[in-house]
Amino acid sequence: MFDITLILIIASAGGVIAITGFLVILGRRILEPKRELQQKVDKLEEEVQILKNHKMKS
Repeated sequence: MFDITLILIIASAGGVIAITGFLVILGRRILEPKRELQQKVDKLEEEVQILKNHKMKS
């Protein structure tokens, strides 16, 4: 009886770890495009500021 209980506990722990890993990977896939897009937006805003400053000096 103890053997079956131990196997069930280990299997449950493995299932929890697998589900957690899956959710982490899924979360990264969802957030990564947003992060990349935000970096592009930041770069464009920086370029706009440089162009505005250059135009004001001229």
